[in-house]
Amino acid sequence: MLIYGFIIALGISSASSTQPARDVVAEVANLQFYSAFWPNLHHTLYVAAWDRRASARRLAGTFPEPLTGDLTPDERAAWDAAVAYYDRELASLDLLFANRMAGPIRRAMIEAGDTPGGGLEAAHREALDAAAPVYRKYWWPMHDRANRAWIADVVPRTKEVAEDVTVRLAALYQTPWFTEPVRVDIVRAGNWQGAYTLNRPTHVTIASGDTDAAGWNGVDIVFHEVSHTLILRIQQMIEAEARTAGKQPGTLWHALQFVMTGEVVREALAARKIDFTSYVYRTGLIDRAWSTFRQPLEREWMPYIQGKISLEDAVKRLVAAI
Repeated sequence: MLIYGFIIALGISSASSTQPARDVVAEVANLQFYSAFWPNLHHTLYVAAWDRRASARRLAGTFPEPLTGDLTPDERAAWDAAVAYYDRELASLDLLFANRMAGPIRRAMIEAGDTPGGGLEAAHREALDAAAPVYRKYWWPMHDRANRAWIADVVPRTKEVAEDVTVRLAALYQTPWFTEPVRVDIVRAGNWQGAYTLNRPTHVTIASGDTDAAGWNGVDIVFHEVSHTLILRIQQMIEAEARTAGKQPGTLWHALQFVMTGEVVREALAARKIDFTSYVYRTGLIDRAWSTFRQPLEREWMPYIQGKISLEDAVKRLVAAI
C-alpha cells in the first residue's frame, strides 16, 4: 500500500481525463468506485499466473473461489495461453512498484473501451483479446456481482462518516481533500496486500475478495488508501527531521498513516456508538511490521491527533523517540 504522492496549490490532482464513466458504480466524497472489465481481467490473469507457481512469497493475492468452468478445448487453450503470457512476462513485476505495471499497463486497462489500446505490447494485447471472451463468459459475471456487492456495502458506510472523516483527515495531514474525482477500482483479487494505491493520478485498487476489507473494515481501507496521497507533506517532514538527527526512519511514515487514519475512522464510528478496531491493530500489523514504532507513535503522535501539540512538535518528538 505504499505510494509517493504530489500536491498542487489548490488541492490534489487525481482525475484521469479518459476514465470511462460507464463503469462507475457509486461515488462519495469525490471517490468514484468502479467495477470495470479490463482491470478485473488484468488482475485475474496476474493472480492466475501466480497460482501456477510454487512460491512461498507471492506478489499476488488469492481468489476467494476457484476459476472453474466447463471450458471448451479452444477456450481452455486461449485462457491457458493468456495465463502463460502473464506467468512468463508480467507476474514477476510488482503491480505497485514496477514502472511497466504501474504506468502504461495500468493506464491501458482503465482507459480501455472495447479493447485495451496504446501502451501495451502486441503480444499482451493479443493475450487479453483471446482471454476476454472466456473471462466474460465464465467468471466476469460473478466477479462483477461480488465487486458491486462490496461497493453496495462499503460505500453507504463510507458516506455515513465521510463528512467527518474527510474534514478531519485534511486537517491532520494539513493537505486539502481531493478536488477532482479519484478512481477506486474494485477487483476480485489483486496484489498480495489486498489493496494498493498509485499516484499521478491517484488511483486505488481494492480486492473485493479480501476478507479484511469488508464492512466497516472496508471504510478503513478506503480512507487509508487515499491517505497515501495526503501524507506526503508529513512523510517529507519526518525524513528531513530524521536526516538532521542522523536516524533512519524507514517506513515510519506508513505506520503513522495506518495509525492516524485508522484512529480518525474509529473516532467517527465511536461518535455513532459503533465499536471498531482499526485495521493496523485488528490484524496485528502494527506488531508484525512496526513493533518498534508502536510505543513512539502511541506516546508521541497521539497528542497531535488529540490537538494537544503542533505537527512540527509531533514530528520532532516522534523522530527523537525511535
